[in-house]
Amino acid sequence: MPKAPITEKHDDNAVWESLPELEKPIFRIDEKPERLWESLLYGWQHTLVDISPFVLPLAVAGAIGMSLGEKAQFINFCLFAMGIATLLQTTIGNRLPIIQGPSATLTGTLAPIAGQLGAAAMWGGIFIGGILEMFIGASRILKYLRKLFPPVVSGVVIVCIGLSLGQVAVRLMIGDGSGTNFLFGIGVILVIFFLQLKCRNLWNGILSRGAVFFAIWIVGLLIAGIFGQVNWQVVAEKPWFELPQFFPYGGPGFGWEFMIPAILAIIAGYMGSMVESLGDYAATCAVAGEKYTVSHMNKGIFAEGLGSVVAAAFGGLPCTSYTQNIGIIATTRVASRFVVQIAAVVLLLYGLCPKFGALLVAMPRSVLGGVFILVCGMIVISGIRLLQVAPDTTGNQFVAGLTLIISIGVPIYAKFGLGDAWLNEISLTLKLLLTNTVVLAVLVAIVLNVILNIILQDSPEKG
Repeated sequence: MPKAPITEKHDDNAVWESLPELEKPIFRIDEKPERLWESLLYGWQHTLVDISPFVLPLAVAGAIGMSLGEKAQFINFCLFAMGIATLLQTTIGNRLPIIQGPSATLTGTLAPIAGQLGAAAMWGGIFIGGILEMFIGASRILKYLRKLFPPVVSGVVIVCIGLSLGQVAVRLMIGDGSGTNFLFGIGVILVIFFLQLKCRNLWNGILSRGAVFFAIWIVGLLIAGIFGQVNWQVVAEKPWFELPQFFPYGGPGFGWEFMIPAILAIIAGYMGSMVESLGDYAATCAVAGEKYTVSHMNKGIFAEGLGSVVAAAFGGLPCTSYTQNIGIIATTRVASRFVVQIAAVVLLLYGLCPKFGALLVAMPRSVLGGVFILVCGMIVISGIRLLQVAPDTTGNQFVAGLTLIISIGVPIYAKFGLGDAWLNEISLTLKLLLTNTVVLAVLVAIVLNVILNIILQDSPEKG
C-alpha cells in the first residue's frame, strides 16, 4: 500500500514537521451543513455510540453502593456534564470536533478509590486532579513535549486505542452469547454497510452520512422491538424533565474530603487520561484534515481540566476526549465542529429529559456493540494511515512493532497469568500501568521513540 501524501510545513506551532493528509472530509471543522435538521441528524448520531456514559458511571456507583434510583440519577448527571464539557472544548478549548465524557482510564482509578476510601475522598481527588490538569494546559508546558509525539508514536497509540476499545465492543455485542445478540450486532453492521455503499446518492448523500443514526434506530428499536427485546419499561419509568443539581454529592468545604492517597492515585489516572487525549487530538486532526498544533494540545488539556471540575460540580464524572466519535468522523467524513456542538446540546437534553436518554438504555446492548465494533475498526485504520506517513526507518519499525506487542500482551498476561489476587496487592498506579493498554502504549511508544529516534538517531533507509 503506498504511503499517504504529506505536505511539508515549517511552523513552530506544529506538533509534526510534516502534515499527513489522511482524509478529505465532506464537511471540514469550520464548515456546517446548509440545513439545520441535517446538522441535528449528524449531531444526534454522535451521541448514539457513546456507551461510556452508561457503563462507567455504573462502575463507580456500584463501588459507592448507590441504589438503582441513585444510579439512574447519576447517569443523568454525567450526561448533562458531558454536554457542558463538550461545549467548553469546542468553544474555548482546542475547538476540535471532539465529544467529552467520562474517561475509562480515569474511572479505572476512581472506582477502587470510591470503594476503599469512600465517595467524599473520590470527589476531593477529582477536584484537585481537574485543577492540576487545567494548570498543565495553561502553563503551555506541552510545547516542550511535542517531539515525544511524532506520527509513529501517535499512530501506534491510536491503533492500540482502537484495539482496546474493540475488546469492549465485542463483549457488548456477544453479551451472554445468545443468538439474538449476534443477529442484532451483525444486522446493524450490515445496515450501515448498505446505507454507506449503496445509498451514497440518495437524499444528497444524507442517508450515507447518517448511516450510523438510521441503522441504530432501525435495528435497535424497530427490529428489536418486534422481537420484544426493547425494555420499554425503562423509558416509561423515567420523568420527562428534571433539572440538574449543583454539588449534589457535597463540595469543597462541605462534604468532599482531600486525602493524599486518593489525590495521588486519581492524579495518576488523570495523567493516563491526558496522554490518551493527546493521541485523540492527533487522530481527530488526521481524520479532519487539520494540522495538529501545540495549541490544540495546550487548549485541549486546559478545557478537559475545566470540564472535569465543572462536571464534578454537577455530580458527573471527569470528562476526557472520546475516541469512538473520531471513528464516526472517519466513517461519515463529517468533521464539522458545529455538528459536535449540536451533539453537546443533545447530551444536555439527555440530562434534562431522562426519558429521552433512556431510549439508548432500552435497546439491546448488542446493537450498540455492533456499531462500536465498526467504529473501532475505523479508529484502527486511522492509526495505520498515520503510521504510513512516518519515516520508513528501522527505529520506527521497532517503535510500532514492540509497542503493539507489549501494550496488548502485558495486560492479557497480567489478567490471566498473574491473576486478580496478585493485581489487588500492588499499588493502583502499577495496576493501571499493567492492565491499561492505552496508558501502556503511550509510555512504551514514547520511551522507545526517545531511545531509538532521538538518542540513537536512526535515519531513513535509502533506495
